[in-house]
Amino acid sequence: MKTNARRAGFGLSAFTAVAAATVLVAPQASALVQGVTVSGTTHYVGTAYTVTADVTETSFLFKVTFTDNGTKIGEPVSVSGGKATITWTPSTPGSHEIKAVQELISSKTVTVEVSAAPTTPPGGGTGSADLGGLLTGSAG
Repeated sequence: MKTNARRAGFGLSAFTAVAAATVLVAPQASALVQGVTVSGTTHYVGTAYTVTADVTETSFLFKVTFTDNGTKIGEPVSVSGGKATITWTPSTPGSHEIKAVQELISSKTVTVEVSAAPTTPPGGGTGSADLGGLLTGSAG
């Protein structure tokens, strides 16, 4: 009977040790990147956009690192008011995975499609100018 009690005690001790280790390794639920967004609806090479990570208010002690397809964008950013923001200017067209990571605790990603810079100015300009009546009169 003593052997069974010893085994039960050992099993309980091992279970407690594993449970304690799990709690110590698990990320804190209060420190999370909840989402990441990129300003604008259409994205072009060479144009600056604001990338914003929404994080829980209690995680202000942990900086947020932003990456573009795995390449770091600037330096880690402090959290203020539940947000961390950085300016991002894409240099290549195509698919870009923008990731916000908070000190290895949590991360979120958003995929943005970037197009080559437009050749015509925004608003569909024709390239002609209104000279406002500067050229009047007749030739002849």
